[in-house]
Amino acid sequence: YMIKAARDTNLKGLILQLYGTGNLPSLKDDLIRALEEASEAEVVVVVTTQCHTGTVLLGHYATGQALKKAGVVSAGDMTLEATTTKLAYLLGQDLAIDEVRDLMTVNLRG
Repeated sequence: YMIKAARDTNLKGLILQLYGTGNLPSLKDDLIRALEEASEAEVVVVVTTQCHTGTVLLGHYATGQALKKAGVVSAGDMTLEATTTKLAYLLGQDLAIDEVRDLMTVNLRG
């Protein structure tokens, strides 16, 4: 319900901290559907890991595959702080949402 409520408030970006390579506790169809609806409503949904090291690899497990299919973007090996800063920066530019999604997956500096 929180994702749907946030979507209805013109939210433009959402970052989720997940387990390991980008997994949820189990495949939650309602959550996946809500994230897909958010993506379709032009909310950039990005997943990062709670782990101190490692990379989000959407598609590595069934849950990650479902997230990827729902339009969720991987933060790769970025920290939560880097992900937040990058998403805020990109959303502040005059870019199409698909361009923001694409740019979240590439290095912008350095």
